[in-house]
Amino acid sequence: MAVTSLKKPKLTIGGLIDQMSALREERRKLDAQSAELQKASDVLETQLIELMDAEGTTKSTGHVASASIAETVEFNAQDWDSFMAYVAKTKQFHLVQRRVSAPSVRELFESKGKVPGLEPYTKRKISLRNL
Repeated sequence: MAVTSLKKPKLTIGGLIDQMSALREERRKLDAQSAELQKASDVLETQLIELMDAEGTTKSTGHVASASIAETVEFNAQDWDSFMAYVAKTKQFHLVQRRVSAPSVRELFESKGKVPGLEPYTKRKISLRNL
């Protein structure tokens, strides 16, 4: 009995583009389904919190899962200038998340040639469009 070798299909630019397009479409469908499921989950969460509040409980159990209400204090910035002035004055930079604003830094880099503490790199990716 002779063993036949499996040949890999020849990779072509067009073939890879079409495969990427097909995967992107599949991801879009799944993302849409995920968004709908998240909306439904959010509605159920709101209903559950309201019902648990009405019954005066913070924990409860079903047949397959349990739930408890968790609370954390979050913050909305109402005056960014005031907050950032406070951060700078007190040098409490840990109060903000470390992330470079790519568009702003890119603009500064293009006009100044360099930005202290940052090293530019070129990110390459495929921009895919349907025909």
